[in-house]
Amino acid sequence: MDRTIARLLRSVIMAGGSGTRFWPRSRRLFPKQFLRILGDKSMLQMTVERLLPLTPMDHLYIVGNKSHRTLFEQQVPGVDQGHLILEPIGKNTAACIATMAFLLNRQNPEIVLFILPADHWIANPEKFRTTLSRAASSAYLKGSIVTLGVIPTFPSTGYGYIKISRTQDEGGKAAFYPVDAFVEKPDLERARSYLSSGNFYWNSGIFVTRADVILEEIATYLPDLYGPLKPLHSLGDGEIYAFLEEVYPTLPSISIDYGVMERTDRAMMIEADFGWSDVGSWDALYDLSPKDSYRNVTEGLVLLEDCQGCLVYSHGRMIAGVGLENLIIIDSPDAMLLLPRGRSQDVRLIVKDLEDNGLEELL
Repeated sequence: MDRTIARLLRSVIMAGGSGTRFWPRSRRLFPKQFLRILGDKSMLQMTVERLLPLTPMDHLYIVGNKSHRTLFEQQVPGVDQGHLILEPIGKNTAACIATMAFLLNRQNPEIVLFILPADHWIANPEKFRTTLSRAASSAYLKGSIVTLGVIPTFPSTGYGYIKISRTQDEGGKAAFYPVDAFVEKPDLERARSYLSSGNFYWNSGIFVTRADVILEEIATYLPDLYGPLKPLHSLGDGEIYAFLEEVYPTLPSISIDYGVMERTDRAMMIEADFGWSDVGSWDALYDLSPKDSYRNVTEGLVLLEDCQGCLVYSHGRMIAGVGLENLIIIDSPDAMLLLPRGRSQDVRLIVKDLEDNGLEELL
C-alpha cells in the first residue's frame, strides 16, 4: 500500500449492540461484543487485535453506548479516552458513521475510514487485512465507498445481500464491482436463487471510505442527520460529549445501508473470501464452534449421554442430558434458555415478552 494512504488510515469500530440475540448470556449492560464466546478473548478484543497491524492504537476509534464505558475501559485499556466516542442513545449506524466522519474530517478530509462492527468473526485475519488495504486504495484514489461483499457458501436467510453488476472495475485486475442494490434478508427460495445467480454476495456491514466522501453523501441523502451534526466539525474536544448528549436524541434512527448505500452512485463492492460470520445467533455460534464426535458443543459443567447436535452452556451448575438431539440449552445465573437448533433467531420473541411484561431486570 502507498505510504501516503497508509498514514491516512483510521479504524472505526461500531460497538453499540444492545445484547438481545445472545440472551440470556448477553444483556443490555453486557451485550454480545463483550462476550468471550469464540475463545479466551471477547468479540471486541478480537476485532481490535486483527486491526492493529493496519491501524495502530492511536489510529483506532471505538463508538459505543455511554452505559458501557467501564466495559470498554476494562477490555481495551490501551484505547485513548479521546478515541472512545460514547453515544448517549443508540441511533443506528448512519449517526455513528456521520459522527466519526465529522470528527476525523477535522484532522484531514482525505482520511480513509475502515468502518466495521465489533462483533464479527473472521477466519483469516491476514486475508481480511489484505482486502481492507485494497479497498482503502480504491476509496482514496477514486472517491468510492467500498463495501465488502462476502462470497456466499450456502443460501442463508439470515444475511442481507449485495447485488452487483457484471462490469468489473480496474479492467478485471481486481474484484471491484459497482453495486446494483442492497437486498434485505430473503426467504429460502429467493436465497437459493441468489446463490445460483453468481452476482449476489452477503452484506458484511463493513465499509471503507474517505471522510469527505461519506460526508458529501450523508449531506445529500440524509440532510436531517448531516445538519444537526455539522457543528462537530468546529467543536473543541472538550465540547463533544455535551453536544452529543443534546443532539443525539433528536437524530433520525437509520442504517447507513438504507440511508446512503442504497441511493449513492459511489458504492463499489470488493469480494471478501476470508471466512466471515456476523455470529448473529446461537445457531451461528454452534456452526463456528469445535464439536465432539457426536456434534455437540459444550461449555462448563455439562454431562451428555446419547446426545447429538446440541449446544449446551453451563454457568456454574451441572447440566446433564440423556437422549437429546439438536437442542440449544443456555444457562445463566437468573435464567435458562431452551430451544431447538434452527430457531435461535426467535430469541427475540422471548426478549419482547420480557419487555412487554416489565421484566426489565432480566434484560
